[in-house]
Amino acid sequence: MNAATLVTSLRIILAPVYFFIFIATPKGERMTAAALIALWLLYAIIEISDFIDGKIARKTGSVTDLGKVFDPFADSFARLTYFLAFLVSGIMPAWVFIVVLYRDLGVSFIRLMFMSKGIAMGAKLSGKLKAGVYAVAGAAVMVYVTLAALVSEGAPAWLGQSIAPLQVIVQVSWFACLAAAVWTMLDYAIAYRKHSSSH
Repeated sequence: MNAATLVTSLRIILAPVYFFIFIATPKGERMTAAALIALWLLYAIIEISDFIDGKIARKTGSVTDLGKVFDPFADSFARLTYFLAFLVSGIMPAWVFIVVLYRDLGVSFIRLMFMSKGIAMGAKLSGKLKAGVYAVAGAAVMVYVTLAALVSEGAPAWLGQSIAPLQVIVQVSWFACLAAAVWTMLDYAIAYRKHSSSH
């Protein structure tokens, strides 16, 4: 296992930890400072690992077929895990989550079809942009839960007034995730169809 794969593995290892910390707070209560610090740290490591593992692989000349498949799998694993935490906590709408889930299952199936033809399909540009949209949505939720916790602890009134606009931003981010999921699913499906028709 090379350095890039080890960095990718961090997302598999840390995502469940993020999930259990996030849902540990009973509904109706605010997260503790310790929980928020841990969540921000985990979220940062997960997202940074996604940003640097490919760079490490290219810099060290260790780009492999395993890495091409493992990297997007780890992305899906991590982001579906924290989206599930948002769903369980009542922050993410179920209908958005199910579309995101179906998209990832669909793209995984397409990758399996490519593998049956001896091709290890890496992430397409649309998939990388989708990952960025998901990361921004996750960050918006993190800011929201952090702000809510600060307000409950007696933060200044002006800070409390920013919760409503932030809720709107979070809702908009779900529609962005929805659009990105549908777009990338179509992009991967078209790529497979073009490959199949040319062979």
